[in-house]
Amino acid sequence: MRYRKIALTAAAAGLMAVGFAAPSQAALTTFCDGVAADVTVPGDLVVAANKSCELTNVTINGNVTVRADANLLLDGSTVNGNVRVLANGFGDLVGTSVTGTTVLNAAYGVYTEESALGNNVTSTDSGFFYSVGSNHARSVTSTNGETFIESGWVSRNLATTGDTLTDVYDTVIEGTYSVTGAEQGAILCLSEVDGDATFSGTPGDMQAILQIGASAPLTGCGFNVFGGDLSVTDNMAESYVSDNVVRGDLTCSGNTPATVAENNRVRGEDNCESAMAAASARSSMRSDVAADRKAEVKADAEARSEVAEDAAEAAGPAFS
Repeated sequence: MRYRKIALTAAAAGLMAVGFAAPSQAALTTFCDGVAADVTVPGDLVVAANKSCELTNVTINGNVTVRADANLLLDGSTVNGNVRVLANGFGDLVGTSVTGTTVLNAAYGVYTEESALGNNVTSTDSGFFYSVGSNHARSVTSTNGETFIESGWVSRNLATTGDTLTDVYDTVIEGTYSVTGAEQGAILCLSEVDGDATFSGTPGDMQAILQIGASAPLTGCGFNVFGGDLSVTDNMAESYVSDNVVRGDLTCSGNTPATVAENNRVRGEDNCESAMAAASARSSMRSDVAADRKAEVKADAEARSEVAEDAAEAAGPAFS
């Protein structure tokens, strides 16, 4: 079994101890640098600046803070509190439950897989929030970041503003979905949005694309179901809206070039101008760009995770 360095600070009294034998009435903060498994942290957990912490099957009965340039890897663990990741910090959550909020503030990023996030996820000026097979019990909000959700569930709303990209695959969003000003656009495939969905303000960057359903330019994408209205407006990137079910109104306006739209089943009003004649030429030009998006986003998370794991293991046993 691996051990790690543990420093417990009694916040009110200023006491210092090693291990978990401090008085139960004290408010404890545990500083993590290294590797541990099968333990319970009785209070808050902090990963200090430039440190790395790898925990397996650990229960944390408090809030978690990942400080500047620090890394936290959680596997099969439970956080009974909030998770906060600060400047250039990184969090990797696999098979983990967080009961409180998850906040990224100028973070390098957070990767979550087969995990349950019990409150809002808020990312501001951070590298990415990458979620695979995870449940988000409330809303996910990103500003000036990068958002990728696959095979997930968002119980309330998903909203991004100024992201590099916002891509969603095989996911249910029970509330509204909005993407505003995504530098490289957004892709929505094989998903369900129960509320209204809006895509607006995507710039005309060569890497930018909006694909909502449609079989091209990204292959393997399929139809979406929208319980409310779908609006694609004022975008300068190429946009494709096809093969979707829209129970409300479908609106495409102010897009340059005009949206490629076909084979949508719209129960409300269909106000989507289309540029079907240009679809073939445009999709062949964009196929390579679209195909690389998922791999590029995941590579960022994997690279930092490997660095974090090596650093945590290098810290060695705590009590040798």
